[in-house]
Amino acid sequence: MKTMSLRLEEEQYERLRVLSFEDRKPIAELVREAVDEYLKERPITPGQEWFWSAAWQQAEKEAEADLKAGRHETFDTMEEFLADLD
Repeated sequence: MKTMSLRLEEEQYERLRVLSFEDRKPIAELVREAVDEYLKERPITPGQEWFWSAAWQQAEKEAEADLKAGRHETFDTMEEFLADLD
């Protein structure tokens, strides 16, 4: 099992404390059950597992950072794009 860090708003944490008391379960177990349920509702499409790999997700974060920082070019035509590769 891997360790996960979770940042909660104060109200969310208080609600978990109440649920923990009501259900007589540790907060960590409640969170684990909620995450499991969430993932069951949103299955990964077969053949798309590569997208969710750690390496691909890191590349996605880097690409998003580049876009936000303006480190990209826009081309109006394929010819302009191909000419820029030379």
